[in-house]
Amino acid sequence: MVTSEPRDIIEAGPHEHGRDAGGQASTASVPVLLITGPVGAGKSTVAAEAARLLREANIPHAVVDLAWIEQCWPVPADDPWNERLTHRNLACMWANFRQAGAGRLLLVRVLEDRSLLRQVAEAVPGAEITVVRLRAPLPVLHARIRSREASDPNWFLGAATHTAKVLEQARVEDHLVNNHNRPVAVVAEEVLRRAGWLDSDAEA
Repeated sequence: MVTSEPRDIIEAGPHEHGRDAGGQASTASVPVLLITGPVGAGKSTVAAEAARLLREANIPHAVVDLAWIEQCWPVPADDPWNERLTHRNLACMWANFRQAGAGRLLLVRVLEDRSLLRQVAEAVPGAEITVVRLRAPLPVLHARIRSREASDPNWFLGAATHTAKVLEQARVEDHLVNNHNRPVAVVAEEVLRRAGWLDSDAEA
């Protein structure tokens, strides 16, 4: 198991949420945990289990797989992955989640460049973002894809190979967690603990 050194926290821009002791506008901090990894790394599965653990710990939160909220056709020629639409949708969803009582946000996406976190910070005022990358050997990624995409796995196999290589080089993560030959509950708990979300003094 390998971990990177923690990065600087990405914070959102100004958003009034009361006043501090000096009378200045203040922003309520929002812990955001982004689970990334190559295609087939188990991001969605681990996120779902992490959400279950958070419910058991009575920690108010919301979960969003960003791949699901960008699905709109046609896509702009200058934004083939619908990043702008994704984060406009995220901003709307987070406003509703916040009003419903969520204090933390768990996100899932393939994050190839840390600069993309700026869009998350704009969508979620006060965001304090931690990135955890899941790692598994390439043959394991391919086996998972063949199992779940039995009809036509070729695109996904290529995407897994590409994103695994890119993420190993980019090192976008604050923490790296192995997701191979381990129970999903164990992996999810490690992800949450590395992010500080299951510490005894963590607050929603």
